Amino acid sequence: MASDTAIQEAESAIARLATPPMIPDPYPLYDAIRRVDRVYESTTLGAYAVTGYKEVNTAARMASMRNGVRAAAMQRPDWQEHDALRLFLRALVNLDPPEHPAMREVAAAVFTPNAIKRMRSSIERLAHRFVEELAERARDGEPVDLVPALASPFPVAVISEMLGVAGDQGMLFYELANDWTRIWGGYYTDADLVQADKSVAELRGYFSELFRARRAERRDDLISALVEQHEAGRLDDEDLMALATFLFISGFETTTNLISTSVYTLLENRDQLELWRNKPEITASAVEELLRHGTPISGTVRLTGETIRLGGKEIPPGRMLFLMTAGANRDPLQFTDPDRLDLTRNEGGHVSFGGGAHYCLGANLARMEAQIVLPMIINRFSGIEVAGEVEWRTAIGLHGFEHLPLALSD
Repeated sequence: MASDTAIQEAESAIARLATPPMIPDPYPLYDAIRRVDRVYESTTLGAYAVTGYKEVNTAARMASMRNGVRAAAMQRPDWQEHDALRLFLRALVNLDPPEHPAMREVAAAVFTPNAIKRMRSSIERLAHRFVEELAERARDGEPVDLVPALASPFPVAVISEMLGVAGDQGMLFYELANDWTRIWGGYYTDADLVQADKSVAELRGYFSELFRARRAERRDDLISALVEQHEAGRLDDEDLMALATFLFISGFETTTNLISTSVYTLLENRDQLELWRNKPEITASAVEELLRHGTPISGTVRLTGETIRLGGKEIPPGRMLFLMTAGANRDPLQFTDPDRLDLTRNEGGHVSFGGGAHYCLGANLARMEAQIVLPMIINRFSGIEVAGEVEWRTAIGLHGFEHLPLALSD
């Protein structure tokens, strides 16, 4: 039985985790919750906080689970009046059966492992370009902000090329998408929602033009493949828009955070940075460890569709579960010395990409991009230092940087 003090600390941790802005080091808060219970029924949340690796992994794979974010958003009485919310609720990540399996099947038919493998040479070309541009910006000795210089535009360029978005439009789409995703975590102001509605209207216009262009002339890109699915009757108009915009966002959100947090984490763990430089063969395990250690998207919300047993508890239907993947990735029952970065770690997979029916569609693309660009960065520059005040992202659930100024030298 947990003490009153421990329970108070857990409730305080949950309140902080649920209140913007996101903090740079949330892991002691997950520990405080886990000390009370790995599946903790919080009075602050009115829901369960799940921080155990086994429990998060199990819950993510339960077929009876429903999307908690979708359920919460639809409790807003005016959600249908906001285009940003309507399109958000049609996004693949928010769908439940029977819509989700049907949409996922279409997405998997176009966003295939082979399509991602075919991008490897393009990813290498784009990574080389952005790393060399980084070097050029650093030649005068001034700090270079990694986020706008590479961490954001590189994955945007990759997914833009896959979809068939023109290079000069990719970052415009990115800015509009950022306005939209600001409301995805559920914590936003009225001004955020107004801007999201405006930006979604612009995104719709741009993607509608792309659809019209591909109907007139097919290309070897994902937009053409989606248009074919639409014309075959497997997507209606709104599904086509929702899936195209979601694939665009899923192509950069995780990777942008992963690149920036990985570089920062390596600079804080110089022994591991040097190990990777000297042993390039550890690249695959290094990226997996960076995904575990600095989980780019810290959690997700599920709603029980029936009575379940989890962590020794019986949980009735209609209850919210906050699956805290970042906390699960630092669970000491799963990982030895979990706060330590070990690029050669081999203790089972992380849960950074979720699991079950909602396993991240872009996981393999994010892995490939990180495996290519991170070694390029650490080997291109012999000197890498943080050179100024860093700024973490403030959106709840997103772990990454807005600004990461670096001093770089050959």
